[in-house]
Amino acid sequence: MSVRDFLEQARHLDDAINSQVAELTHLRNLSLKISSSCLEEHVSHSASREAPFAKWVERIVDKEREINDAIDKLVAVKLEISDYIGTVDNVEWQCLLRNRYVLCRRWSDVAAVMGCSVSTVKRLHKKILKNLEN
Repeated sequence: MSVRDFLEQARHLDDAINSQVAELTHLRNLSLKISSSCLEEHVSHSASREAPFAKWVERIVDKEREINDAIDKLVAVKLEISDYIGTVDNVEWQCLLRNRYVLCRRWSDVAAVMGCSVSTVKRLHKKILKNLEN
């Protein structure tokens, strides 16, 4: 695995978690759309005695558990990445790498924190990666 691939792991996990949170929000919205006709009592011996919203609650709980597991993994990956960045001798390089890969900031935000242009940050980033690959 290249240095860049290693560093990008947290950003990919963060994106995946964000999409799972969006899915969870969608499930919660769907669970609120249970029609009143579903809540009426029907006389049928073969019908399920489970409340109609129970399946939604179960899906929501499963999705929350999945998100929590992903967050635990993200925290572990970020700690590993942060430890690796800590081995870099140059403080400016550490700043750029932490802002981009641990804090998952956009290039424009990294540039603002470092007080330079986006093109300067990208040029420095390319130099850092090249140096770390060797």
